[in-house]
Amino acid sequence: MKILYGCLIASVFSGSATAAPLSSAETPEIISGVESCLAVTSSTGVDAEKLRADGWAAMSASEDGKPVPSPMPLFSKGNLLLIQQGGTPTPICAIMAKVPNVPAVRQIVGALDSALKTARKGKDGKSIPAYWFPEGHIVELATTGTPEAPGVRIVVGYRK
Repeated sequence: MKILYGCLIASVFSGSATAAPLSSAETPEIISGVESCLAVTSSTGVDAEKLRADGWAAMSASEDGKPVPSPMPLFSKGNLLLIQQGGTPTPICAIMAKVPNVPAVRQIVGALDSALKTARKGKDGKSIPAYWFPEGHIVELATTGTPEAPGVRIVVGYRK
């Protein structure tokens, strides 16, 4: 799964997965995407119809202008890419975005603290990746890209 995310991030930001490369997303847009994932991810899966009703458009990946298969459905909205996997015991919805700079990641983490209304957890004393456990879900934020071209991946999973 981690390799898939990395490949999608690389292809989206280079422009090969979409007609044009995505621009950097601002914090409110990213939080809105996470809220979309929370609203559509449940024990029964990820509701793609709700995603569409929320303004997400289905998309397909391509390389050199030719379609390539994707193991999971892809959606886009504004400067965000969303992948979802609903037909599994642990449904997930993931937002991927380019961010303007490395300090923006801290702003996103703070905004998620407020939006999710739950305490943030770290791993091995580190602030990133960050985890939240709102009712019925797990949310993980990890950084992607490079210091010169940073990004975030925020995975929302259903949990019992």
